[in-house]
Amino acid sequence: MLRDVKASRQSDLATRTDQLVSTIERLEKEIKDLQATGLVAPPGCWIVRYLAKGKSGAYWYYKLQATQAIFPTKTKGTFTKYKHLGKAGSKAYLMAVEQVAIRAKIEGLQRAIDTLLQGSADLIDEAEKYK
Repeated sequence: MLRDVKASRQSDLATRTDQLVSTIERLEKEIKDLQATGLVAPPGCWIVRYLAKGKSGAYWYYKLQATQAIFPTKTKGTFTKYKHLGKAGSKAYLMAVEQVAIRAKIEGLQRAIDTLLQGSADLIDEAEKYK
């Protein structure tokens, strides 16, 4: 009777471990697939809206802003924190929004993987009880 309970717990533990590993592998593949698109905004970048004034009045303008100077300028060898995107709906604006969204997906998937890894550590602790 005691052996049956122990065997059942070990089987349950093995099943849960397999499910964790499978889920981690699937999420890691999803991250790699997203990164392979090449459409991932650099870390620490976000889209900023600001008011620009022109000859025909003021309008909203957008830029991709980073925490560090990573975007090349027209001057060779120099970098800036800003990449100008233009008005809402411009090609550069839409691309930047998509890139930031994909980076957010990757970050969310990585947080999920971290949670699963924490759960696998708990499973290892649980397995030690049954040895």
